[in-house]
Amino acid sequence: MPSHTKHSLTLSELPRRINAASRTPSAQLQWDKPQLSERLRFVLGLLCESPSHVHIQFADAADMGALNWQFRGKDSPTDVLSFTPHPSSFFIAAEGGAKKKPAKLNLGEIVICADVCAEQCKRHRCTLSAEIERMLVHGLIHLKGFDHERSAASHAVMTALEKSVRRALQDEYGEPDFCGVKAAVKSGRKRGVSR
Repeated sequence: MPSHTKHSLTLSELPRRINAASRTPSAQLQWDKPQLSERLRFVLGLLCESPSHVHIQFADAADMGALNWQFRGKDSPTDVLSFTPHPSSFFIAAEGGAKKKPAKLNLGEIVICADVCAEQCKRHRCTLSAEIERMLVHGLIHLKGFDHERSAASHAVMTALEKSVRRALQDEYGEPDFCGVKAAVKSGRKRGVSR
């Protein structure tokens, strides 16, 4: 059962387009930010007992490739990266005057690449919303200290936790539908339309 603690998150500007492969036209994205935020707060409630905060950032494939090279030495874009905060910023200062709210634990930052997620959702036969949510859950679990690359046992534990969190999300809210994809019209003339 999720905690009733007030959790918060910040979302960077959500991407408006994806270009999953250079041979396909880009697609426009339509976001339901309140649904995305509500689902993420639910996950924070499952994973965090004390008030917590996370920042979600979206990057295109080029920027994600640069981050993946810089921090992991891998020369390609990846779906998700998680960054824990510097020890000096573990807590976000309390707000308010006389009715001061408690400080929140800063979990860190998650960077998502919608372009890579779009490619993966084709292979996983799921919606873009489901793939992005899967990566967000994965990133949040990393920020809680789990690492699937440590050993076979740690991989099994993290995988089981991810499945459990995603199952709880589905039980509570149903399938995610916070990111709609609208195919862009290829440049040139449309059939039946003259210029």
